[in-house]
Amino acid sequence: MTSHTDPLHSRRLFQVAGELAGAAVPELADASSVDVLEVLLRGDVPPPGPVDGSKRLRRAAFVSTRGEAARGAYEVGEVSLVRPATPYGQSLSDLRPRLIRHLNHDSRWLVRDPRRARVLREARAHSLIVLPLTIRDVVLGLFVLYRRDESSPFDENDFREAAALADRAARCLNTVRRQIEEEALARLLRRSQLPERLPPLSALEAAHGHVPAEAATGQWFDVLPLSSARVALVVGAAEGKGVDAAIGMTRLRAVITTLSALDLRPDELLTRLDDTVIRLERQRPAPCRGPREAEQTGTSCLYVIYDPATERCVSARAGGPTLMIAHPNGDVSAPRLAPHSPLGVGDQPFENTEFEAPPGSTLLLNGGCSPTPHTTADPTMERFHEALASSGPDVSRLRDHMLRDLPPDREPTLLLTRTRALEAKDVATRTLPPDPTAVATARDWAGRQLAAWALDDLTDSTTLVISELVTNAIRYSDGPIGLRLIRDDRTLICEVSDTSGSGPHRRQPKTTDEGGRGLSIVSRLTQHQGTRYTASGKIIWTEQPLPA
Repeated sequence: MTSHTDPLHSRRLFQVAGELAGAAVPELADASSVDVLEVLLRGDVPPPGPVDGSKRLRRAAFVSTRGEAARGAYEVGEVSLVRPATPYGQSLSDLRPRLIRHLNHDSRWLVRDPRRARVLREARAHSLIVLPLTIRDVVLGLFVLYRRDESSPFDENDFREAAALADRAARCLNTVRRQIEEEALARLLRRSQLPERLPPLSALEAAHGHVPAEAATGQWFDVLPLSSARVALVVGAAEGKGVDAAIGMTRLRAVITTLSALDLRPDELLTRLDDTVIRLERQRPAPCRGPREAEQTGTSCLYVIYDPATERCVSARAGGPTLMIAHPNGDVSAPRLAPHSPLGVGDQPFENTEFEAPPGSTLLLNGGCSPTPHTTADPTMERFHEALASSGPDVSRLRDHMLRDLPPDREPTLLLTRTRALEAKDVATRTLPPDPTAVATARDWAGRQLAAWALDDLTDSTTLVISELVTNAIRYSDGPIGLRLIRDDRTLICEVSDTSGSGPHRRQPKTTDEGGRGLSIVSRLTQHQGTRYTASGKIIWTEQPLPA
C-alpha cells in the first residue's frame, strides 16, 4: 500500500517484538531474537504459504540474560539474512517449528550461515528452538530461542511453551500490522481528498496549507471561492483515527463545500454542519467512549470568510482551532473568536467574530490543539512572530519556518494566506430608490460604468440582467436598493441588494403568462447566479466571464 518503511511503524512493530523476546528471557531461554518480514513495516502482508528467499526480514528484537554485552548475529533494524537449508530457512519454507536439542557446531548448515555460526560459537549456545510466526498460514516473521553454557537443553515441554508464546505473539504482530495498514489507507484517502494546489483567487496573493504527513487523523484545510470575489478559508479535524477519521473528513469537506455554495455566514454554516455531525453520529453504532472524552477530542472546524471589497473577515469556530493575523505594519494579533464546543455536541449557538484584514495581511489558521490548561497563550503565537521576522513576505517560506524543528507528531494543520483587496477603480456602487423609474437609472449607470471599464461587449447582457433584478427588488421590497458592479481578474460581478428577506424562485412560465421569465433570462445570460442573505435583507448576484 505504501512504498516506504515508516519509522513510526518500525518502532511499533519492534516494540511488540521486543516484548515477545523479553517474555522468553530468562524464564524460557538465555537469549531470543525476533525477525519480521520487511513488508510488515509498510502495513502489507505476503500471501499465505511458504516464504522464499526473495522476502527480506529485518531484525526486530534481541534479548539476552547478558544484557547489552551480548550481541546477536544482526543489529536491530538490520536486514536479517535467512539461508536456505538451515533450520531458519526450513521453518519459513514449511511453516513448521524446529527443536534442536543439541547443537553441533560442526553441522553442515552452520557452514551455510557463517555469520550466525560465529555468534553461536562465541555465545556457547548448545540448544535452540526456531518458530515461524504465522497466522492462518501467513508468515509474519521468525522467533528463535537459545540456551547456552550450563543451562539444560530444551525439551518437549519447553517446545510447547515456546509454540504457545509464538502463537500469541503472531496475533499481536498481526494486530499492529493491521493498524499500520489502516493508517496507510487513511493517509492515502486523506491525501486524495486534500487540494493538491490552492486555486488562484483575486482575494488572495498567496495561500499555502499543510497537513502533517505522519498523522492518521482526519485533519484538512480548504480554500473555497465564494460569490462576489470573496473566499472561505477552512481548517478542521474529524473525530477519530485511521480510516474512520479519513472518511469523516471526506464527508465534512463535501458538506462544507456544498453549504458554502449557499452563501451562508460562518455561524449559519457551522450550525448546519453541527446538525449533520449529530445526524451521522446517531447512525453509527453505540460509541465506544463517554461523552466527556468525545467533547475533548471531537470534530473541530474554523470557517473564515474574507471579503476583498470591504477588507474584512467574519469567522466562527467549533472546537480548538485558532486564528492569527499579521497586519502590514508588523503587528500580530489573535482575534477573540467566540469559544464553542466541538461539532456534534449541539449545546450552544455559534457566534460570528468580525475583524479587519487590510490588504497585505497574513492570516494563519491553525487546526492544531488549543492552549493547554497550564498555559495562558497559544504557543503558536511566538513561533508565528519568529517566522514573520525571518521569512519576509513569502507565505511558503513562512509556512516552512512555522514547521521547522517540530517532530512529525507535533506538526499542526496550517493554512497561511496573504490578503489582497479589490482596487477602488474595480468596484462601483449605486443606491436607488424603490421606484419604477430606478430601472432606467440603473441601466444607464451600468452602461456608463462598463464603457469606462472597456467592457462594451457585456453591456447588453448586463443592463438586461440589472433591469430584471432591480425590477424584482422594487416589486418585493420597500426599502433602498443597492447596486454594485465588481471587476476582478476573470469575472464581472453584478449585485442587487434590497431589504426583503424572501428570495426569488425560478419557475417555468407558461406560453400565455405575461411575466415570470426574469430569472430564466438572468440564468441564460450569466455563468453563475445566486442569493446571499444579510442582516438587513438579501443580495442577488450574478457572474459573467470577462471577454478574452
